[in-house]
Amino acid sequence: MSIFEIVIITVLSVFQSIFGVGLLIVGTPIFLQLGYDFYSVLNILLPFSIIISFLQFVTDKSKNFHFKKNFLTIAVPFLIISLLILKSFYEDIDIHAIVALVMIIFSIINILILKHYLKFRINKLFMKLSLGALGLLHGFTNMGGSMLALISSNISNEKVEIRSNISFGYLIFGSIQILFIIFYTDSFVLGNYVYLAIPILAFFISQKLYNAASSIIFSVLLNIFVLIYGVYILI
Repeated sequence: MSIFEIVIITVLSVFQSIFGVGLLIVGTPIFLQLGYDFYSVLNILLPFSIIISFLQFVTDKSKNFHFKKNFLTIAVPFLIISLLILKSFYEDIDIHAIVALVMIIFSIINILILKHYLKFRINKLFMKLSLGALGLLHGFTNMGGSMLALISSNISNEKVEIRSNISFGYLIFGSIQILFIIFYTDSFVLGNYVYLAIPILAFFISQKLYNAASSIIFSVLLNIFVLIYGVYILI
């Protein structure tokens, strides 16, 4: 990797170490624009994301087992389905606009605190559908992190639980994706793994910023980021 690419990964590693997302939803389009194919982008970014998610998951120690159960039984199967479809039809699939619209709508709802009025409907009627859609979208685009963040911030306003849910989802998704790359593609390369000290250092250095932020500020900043990025993708 070039120095510019290492700088990008370092900055995004710090951001993901604080908010739980960043490396994949921002890094994926950046590295695609740099000329990498989709599977090569996954091979570059996933190891960094997996390490940060693992550190967050073991550090935050959230006990939201209900979310984790639903994630494993709903989102994961749909992720696997999308990866199998992607292997043959990725060039014909373009759902970035749908992802962007979902991100914009849900981030606005959360920022305006309307989720308190819609919480029953979202949790009871749409949560399982949202997790299924999350699995499909992430498999096709590697950018499901924004939707994962929105689902997590709708379940809870506590930053520890929000980040724990995001890190759990990213850890499971990333592990499945990297296994898919190893066994079903020719894009797996060990060369980039020499830089894995970057996410470890980024995580421990950034925890002071994470600990200093209140849960409300954390949730609002996360949703503002998702909103801005959703508009960017749509444009």
